[in-house]
Amino acid sequence: MPSIPSGEIKTVIVHVRQKNGDIYVLERKIKYDPEKKYNKILSAKLLSKIPKGSEIPVPTRAKRKKSDANEADSKIVTAERTRIGMMDIIEHVGQVSGIDDAVYGSTDYGTAQKIISLARYLLASNGQTLPGIRTWQYNHPLPYEDGITEDVYHNLFKQIGMDESLQQEFFTRRCESLSENDALAYDSSTISTYSNNQSDARFGFNKAHDGLKTIKLLTLYSINSRQPVAFTKQPGNLPDVTSVVNALKQLTALGIKTREIITDNGYYSESNISEMLQAGFDFITLAKTSIKWIRPEIDKNTDALHQFSSVCPFDPSINGIVVPVKHDFVKVHKYASQKKGLKKGDTESFTKKIYIHIYFSQTRHNQANVDFNEELLELKRTLEEGTPIEELSPSAQEKATKYFKIKKWGSKLTVIPDNEAISEANKYQGYFVLISNREKNPFECLSKYRKRETIESFFRAEKQQADGSRARVWGSDTLRGRMFVQFVALCYYEYYCELIRKLKLELDKDIHEGQLSSNELAVTKRLKSWVNNTPIYLQLQWFDTVESVKISTKLRTYRWSTEVTACDSLYLKKIGVRND
Repeated sequence: MPSIPSGEIKTVIVHVRQKNGDIYVLERKIKYDPEKKYNKILSAKLLSKIPKGSEIPVPTRAKRKKSDANEADSKIVTAERTRIGMMDIIEHVGQVSGIDDAVYGSTDYGTAQKIISLARYLLASNGQTLPGIRTWQYNHPLPYEDGITEDVYHNLFKQIGMDESLQQEFFTRRCESLSENDALAYDSSTISTYSNNQSDARFGFNKAHDGLKTIKLLTLYSINSRQPVAFTKQPGNLPDVTSVVNALKQLTALGIKTREIITDNGYYSESNISEMLQAGFDFITLAKTSIKWIRPEIDKNTDALHQFSSVCPFDPSINGIVVPVKHDFVKVHKYASQKKGLKKGDTESFTKKIYIHIYFSQTRHNQANVDFNEELLELKRTLEEGTPIEELSPSAQEKATKYFKIKKWGSKLTVIPDNEAISEANKYQGYFVLISNREKNPFECLSKYRKRETIESFFRAEKQQADGSRARVWGSDTLRGRMFVQFVALCYYEYYCELIRKLKLELDKDIHEGQLSSNELAVTKRLKSWVNNTPIYLQLQWFDTVESVKISTKLRTYRWSTEVTACDSLYLKKIGVRND
């Protein structure tokens, strides 16, 4: 007959084999359950374990008490604070613009990280000098996490300067983004330097007028996307007009064969136009109204320029017409040709149709006449006060001899205006001319050229936002590498500017469509006012206050970040940084 269960709690020692071969020695408290007819485990305690292959029990670590766990959790192992707001925006710019991909695709991963990190610093710091990055990078996350010291970026500049494949590959990738009918603005800037070790530094035209040697930086911009696509440098004593030939070669090497180049009158010369025609490039260039084969066309079409049909549809203050002419150009043979019986350096003429776009602005004509008359009156007073003509500036001397007849009777000086010469000069005030081999519509031509004029501010940005006003390095290769990093920073800056331009248009559209709630409308109007009245650099700095804090303990990691206002949140959403 079976025994009757006592119902007492019993303590037993059991051995439980684990999957890894160890045996856990457990103390269990059990009690028999008469209904289910088996022993029910009430509790279990680990006493020791017998390691695999051994027979001797080993004591185990006691279970951590809750109070001990809280104490360990409160011990901070690492803590860091980083400014993420501005850097999130810059990282977004690099990704959506394709700039980062172009850099990574042009060189190895580590070099690309250094280039991108330096470019982001130049944008974030508004073109501050590079030694400042040493402390700045401690609380601003950059792709190159090992830290950028002075040795790192100097070695990087030299490496880039000697790696022409890296640079041209980047330019090629930038040019791939150009649209089919895109036009390219081409202009130059001078960089001053005190260095005697820069072989390209020469005394020549200095746009900063600081009396230093200069190096010329030549940059190509897309008219449609307003983005820089390539650059090159040349000695500072070479005139702008000679750089077009090299630009054409560079464009051809980059795979650009059917683009339109737009330049100002600093690049106008018949030799440059001849080179562009021979290379098969279309062009628009600003030309001087005094050129001998252009001035007669202005005289013949004065009446047509004052008709209503010549009024510009998007700017009624300007009248414009187009005059097609066939003009003879000269080709200088760079190589001997036995077939044509020509030697190297021989010339050959060829005829091409050119479209002369003539424009007249009555407003500019009146203002130019006023300014010109004020300048002549001041010059006349200066001469009558006894200032010798030899002490005047070269331009003032030229005007004095051209527009005045100076007579001296003893101690008395008489300055008589040459009314005929002054009237002839005033006659052509307010006129300007564009020349093209492609554009037949004067207003389409003017529209493209005006887009180029907006690019002028971007050429200035290369110095201001990318620390490009001084060379700051030794050696030509090192300078080339530094210029490349500055160019990448300029690409960042221009794309960010384009995002803000589109943001302004979108805010205007949202306000006028009338589909926003009262709260949304108020936030949108505040953001519009702030964006319109805050410079690009200060917009970035505003978001530099957004911080992320990370604290790691032995058991877990805590993170939190600064909250942003509704206005800031809308800004980030509109430029694509946030999706909420």
